Amino acid sequence: MTSLLNDYVHVLRKGVASYGGSQMWSQKETIRICGCGAVAAFDACLYLSGRQKETMTEEEYNRELEQVVRQYFPLVKPFGINGILLAVGMNRLLRRYQLPYRAFWAVSGKKFWPRIEDLLAQDIPAIFSVGPNFPALWKKHRLSFYKKKADGSYVPSSSAIAHYVTATGCDGDWLRISSWGSEYYIKRNEYDDYVRRHSASLVSNILMLRKTR
Repeated sequence: MTSLLNDYVHVLRKGVASYGGSQMWSQKETIRICGCGAVAAFDACLYLSGRQKETMTEEEYNRELEQVVRQYFPLVKPFGINGILLAVGMNRLLRRYQLPYRAFWAVSGKKFWPRIEDLLAQDIPAIFSVGPNFPALWKKHRLSFYKKKADGSYVPSSSAIAHYVTATGCDGDWLRISSWGSEYYIKRNEYDDYVRRHSASLVSNILMLRKTR
C-alpha cells in the first residue's frame, strides 16, 4: 500500500479517537451543511505541521476549525466552496502554518490516480472531491463508501455526493479515506464510473499540493 507515513489526525470525541475531523461536530449550521472542504484542508495542515501527534478534544478542534473557516474559507450554504476557492483558502492557510507547499485545483483525468499516489508517496494527504451530479445538478446519484472488516472484506457503509474527502492510503483497487471523522474505503473503478456517468472531472478532482522548497 502507498500510504501516509504517520497516523492521521485524531480527535478525542466521547472517549473515542476519530480518524480525521468532521464538519458534523460543529455548532455552526453552515459548517455542518457544507464544511467538508474546510475540514479536509484544516486536517491536512494539522498533519503536515506535525500536529497529528496531538490528541485534540472535540471542543479544541471545533474552536480552531471555526476560526479557520471564518478567516480562510467563505462557505455559501448549501453549495459550500468550489475547488478554486478551496485552493485559494488553502494557500492562505498554508502560509499561516508556515508550511512550504502551494495548492492548486485539478489535474487531467488521466493523471488523477497517479497524482493521488504521488502525494501519498510524499507523505502529503490527498484531498479530492466526489463532485455533484453534473450538468444535471438536481440528480442524486451517489458514490458508495465502504468499511473494511477484520477478515479483509469490504462492505458498503455510506455514500456521498458533492463532498470533499482526504485519501490517506492507496492499495490496488481500493483507496482509504478520511470522511466525517471515520475511516472509509472507495473502490477506484466505482469512482471513475461515477465521474464518467454522473459527474465531471472539473468538479470531481484533486486539490494538489506542491512543495515550494
